[in-house]
Amino acid sequence: MLFRPLVGGGSAGSAIAVRLSENPNVRVLLLEAGGDPNPISYVPATASYMFLHPSVDWQYKTASQPNSGYGIIKRVCKNIGHCRNALSFFNAIAGGSSNSNFMIYNRGNPRDFDRWALHTGDARWKYKNVEKYFRKIEDYFGTWDGNGGDIHNGPLRVEAVVYRPGLDDVLKAAQEKGYSIRDQNADQKQGFSPLDLTQKRGVRFSTYRAYIRPNLRRKNLVIYRYTLVTKVDIYKTYLKRVKNTVHLDESKRATGISYLRHGVKGYASASKEIIVSGGTINSPQILMLSGIGPKEHLQQVGVQPLVDLPVGSTLQDHVSTAIGPFIMNKSESLILHRDVDFNALVNYFRNGKGPLTSPQACVAVGLVSTPGHSTDWPNIMYTVASLGMFFGLPYILDTAFSTGKLAESYLGPYVGQDSHVILVTLGLPRSRGFIRLKDNNPLSQPIIDPQYFTDPTDSDIKAMVRGVELIVDLYENTTALQKLNSRLPPTKLPGCENYVLRSPEYYECFIKTVTITNYHPASSLPMGRPYDPHAVVDSQLRVIGVKGLRVCDASVMPYVTNTNTNAPTIMIGEMCADMIKKTWNLL
Repeated sequence: MLFRPLVGGGSAGSAIAVRLSENPNVRVLLLEAGGDPNPISYVPATASYMFLHPSVDWQYKTASQPNSGYGIIKRVCKNIGHCRNALSFFNAIAGGSSNSNFMIYNRGNPRDFDRWALHTGDARWKYKNVEKYFRKIEDYFGTWDGNGGDIHNGPLRVEAVVYRPGLDDVLKAAQEKGYSIRDQNADQKQGFSPLDLTQKRGVRFSTYRAYIRPNLRRKNLVIYRYTLVTKVDIYKTYLKRVKNTVHLDESKRATGISYLRHGVKGYASASKEIIVSGGTINSPQILMLSGIGPKEHLQQVGVQPLVDLPVGSTLQDHVSTAIGPFIMNKSESLILHRDVDFNALVNYFRNGKGPLTSPQACVAVGLVSTPGHSTDWPNIMYTVASLGMFFGLPYILDTAFSTGKLAESYLGPYVGQDSHVILVTLGLPRSRGFIRLKDNNPLSQPIIDPQYFTDPTDSDIKAMVRGVELIVDLYENTTALQKLNSRLPPTKLPGCENYVLRSPEYYECFIKTVTITNYHPASSLPMGRPYDPHAVVDSQLRVIGVKGLRVCDASVMPYVTNTNTNAPTIMIGEMCADMIKKTWNLL
C-alpha cells in the first residue's frame, strides 16, 4: 500500500496528519520517534522536569559559544532541541514539544508574517491571510474571550492562566510605567497580558491530545511509533508517463523513506509526496543525510551530494536570560515546599486548580520595544514567573544547565524566600547560526551552533541589556511592587564582581553568564523565492530542486517570530495541509 509518508508527529506534523486524513481516500503514514505521552506530562507543573530527562528530550547540546554561556561548563547550552518527548523510558512521542513546553500560546506579531510574505513574494503568508489558520486551530477560552470572531471551533484548547500569584501587582506596575494591558494575540503592540495557555481545566492540551488522540481510529491514518527516519530516498532520474508515452525525467524526486523501527530497517514508498516535519534540528539532519545540503560539507562527512542547498545555514533561536530573583517580603509567589501539599494535590485532581496547573508559576507575558524598535513590533519578551526560592532549586538549576556551583552560590542565601524571576528573551535576533552533520551516522547528534550575540553591530546584546534595565526598573521603581519591597539581591553574580551593580556592563556580563535558550530554534530550512541563495524551500514549502518533498515545521520560518513559536508552528502545519490538498485537488 502506498502512502503519503509524514516524518514527525510534532506540533506541525500532528495537524498535517489529521487534516490530510480527513479525506478517507488519502492514506497517511506518520512516522514518529516514540509512542504516546506519559500521563505525568499532562500535569503542567512537571514541564521543566520532563524536558530535562533523556526519555523526554533529545538532549541536544550546542557547540561552545564564545560570546555567551560564561557560567556554563565548556560554554555548551543544553537541551536546545527540545523536544524528543516522553512515553516511557528512552522513548519519544507524538505531539512534539507541545507535550513538555510551558504551554504559552502566542501567535506572534502581524509584522512577523507580513515580513515572511515580503521575503517570499507570496501574499498567502501575510497575517491577514494566515489569521484564519490560527482561528482554525483555536478553541479559545482565554483571558480575552469575547473579543469576537470564530474562535471556539478549533481542536486546541486555550485558557487563561489559572494559578496567578502576584499577577495583579505586576500588571499594576506595568501600567505605572505606561504599558497597556492588552490582548497579545490580537493586534500585538507593546504591553503586558496574563498568560494564555494550551490547557483545559488545568491539564496540558498538547497537539497530540488536540489532533491525534481523537482520530486514532481512522483507518487511513497509520502511525509507526518508535520509528527513526534515517533518510529520504532521492532518485536522479525516473520514468514519467505523459499521454501514454514514457519519458525519461532527469529531475530529482523523493520516492520513499528509509527508517529504523525497534532496531529493524524498513522502507516506506511514497505515492504522491513526502512531508518532513521533524523540527528545526531534525529536519535539516534528515535532509543532509539524504544528500540535500551544502555540497562541500556533505562530501566531508561521507554523504553523496545530490542537491546543493544551504540546509541548516540560517539557524535562529530566542536567546534568553533569567533576571532575578526579585526578593519580596510578602507571599506573592510559589514556593514548592510550602505551597504544594496534600491539599494542593486534591485541589488539582478534583478541581483543576492550584499550583500544579502552572508551569513554574508563569503568570504573565510582557512585550516591549527597546530604542530604535517600533512599539507596534516589540523586540523583547518578558515571561513573568512568580517562582519563589524553594529548597533544591539551586541544585536543580546547576544540574540542568551544567553551571557548576553558580546557582548555589548566587541563589543559596535566598532559599525559602518569596520572589519573582523574569525570563528576558530577545524576540527579534539578528545573529544566525548553523546546523551540520557530525558524520553520516543517523544516530549521531548533529552539530548545533546558534552563535548567540555574534551579529557584527552588537545590536542583540545591546537590546538584551536594555530589556533587563527596563524590567529591573519596573520591579524596583513602581508603587505596586515596592509595596512588596521587591528588589534584586545586593550580591553580584559570580564572574561579574568587577562591574558596578546595575550598570550596563554588569548586565551584559550577567546576560552572557546566564545564557538560556528559550527552546525556540527556527529558520534552519527557510522558505524564500526560488533563486534566493539562502532559501531551502519555496513559499509552498517544497524543497527546491526536488519533486515530491516538502518541509512543514518551524525550520521553514525565514525569520523567527517575536514570541513563543508553538502557535505559529501549528499554523504552518494547517497551512501546509491545505497547500497539499490544493496541489492534489483534495479541497
